[in-house]
Amino acid sequence: MTRRVLITGAGGFVGSHLAEGFRALGDEVFGVDRLFDQKTRRRLDGIAFIETDLLRSDGPELPHADLVIHGAAITTPPDGTMLPDGAHLAANLALTDEVLRHAIACGAKDFVFVSSSGVFSAEDGEGIHLESTSATARLPYAEAKRAGEKSADAIRELRAISVRLGPIYGPHEHPRDTRAVVSSVRRWLNMAISHEAMVVDMPAERRDWTFAPDLPFALDALLKKKPQARGVFHLTSGEAVANIDLARMICDLVPEAQIVIGDTTRIELFPMGSDRLDLSALFEWTTIPTGLARILSAEARI
Repeated sequence: MTRRVLITGAGGFVGSHLAEGFRALGDEVFGVDRLFDQKTRRRLDGIAFIETDLLRSDGPELPHADLVIHGAAITTPPDGTMLPDGAHLAANLALTDEVLRHAIACGAKDFVFVSSSGVFSAEDGEGIHLESTSATARLPYAEAKRAGEKSADAIRELRAISVRLGPIYGPHEHPRDTRAVVSSVRRWLNMAISHEAMVVDMPAERRDWTFAPDLPFALDALLKKKPQARGVFHLTSGEAVANIDLARMICDLVPEAQIVIGDTTRIELFPMGSDRLDLSALFEWTTIPTGLARILSAEARI
């Protein structure tokens, strides 16, 4: 059965992959963002583009949908956006409230809030972050994500879940004003392709990496689980790898790539796992070596 799927933040890295995937699943997809660049428009041919400011004073005009996925957010830290901490937090909270109100008003059956492993501080957990791990990060972005999770959990008019994403990599990743920092995978690939040495900070640090094109299909599988999933879930491949080993995988694919060790002094971040899902049974995740090869293959065709 074809669904009407509304995705906010569809012009960004994660959002565009969600839009592309749900379109491939046969759904009617409406992508919302302030701006879609021409490359993204060509890649997402077949979806309905809605360019609007979700916080406009007269309220955005959005279509009704069966599934609303809220991925729009300001992820760039306040010092990178010139917004004070309070304004940065308030803007993200207002985005979530606006989209949530629309989901309820239009009679959507499901609402998905896209959250982040950024809710955790380096002191949380013991070697791994699970759904049951207390999340205590205090940056405005983390506060906004936790608040969004609580808002979704409080909904009774429809089924709502929050999905926390860890480090994401994949094709078509580039900086934009709301997400100025790219992943370390993208940064290292850029360095390797440009014949610069890859600077690897915290070489022993282990993080879980998820291939962006996997996300819509894994999310679809989560939404279809019986009994119905509700609450907070870690949507991750669970494939944790040390930074140095990830860089070595790139060396295996890019001739003459080199590695130099950078900062080794900051506190290590932990990978995410799940104590609510059997991640390996949810979806057949793309392995990191395969994902890296697919990125390079896609870029070679451009």
